[in-house]
Amino acid sequence: MNITGEIITHGEEETFALGERLGEQINRRAIVLLSGDLGAGKTVFAKGLAAGLGIDPVDVTSPSFTLINEHEGRLRLFHIDLYRLDEQACVGLGLEEILEKPAAVVLIEWAERLGYVPEGAIKIHIEYLNESERKIVIE
Repeated sequence: MNITGEIITHGEEETFALGERLGEQINRRAIVLLSGDLGAGKTVFAKGLAAGLGIDPVDVTSPSFTLINEHEGRLRLFHIDLYRLDEQACVGLGLEEILEKPAAVVLIEWAERLGYVPEGAIKIHIEYLNESERKIVIE
């Protein structure tokens, strides 16, 4: 992956485009952990990543009530949102099985609630700077 470090985006379009670039670079199993405050742009980034995987971003919505959405693209995308859960509630959901799926991209919003960082995961933190700007740190 060529995208790492700290990036400032100036609007949803740039946040989406950054996610799309990352999605285009993923060509094998990957785990992407998204963290940041409510409204920071995690779902916008997720839509961009999905677009980079050949998935229609219109189909990608925050799965806050369903927890997990699955999308078919160049690679299968599991979009997980842990917003409504705490660390204890994440145990027993079967997330370990999803995290080990071959040839799949697992994108987790509110990843800090997972309670651990899976080996090899791409960590992305999105910080709200003002109405249009976001600081995105990719590790």
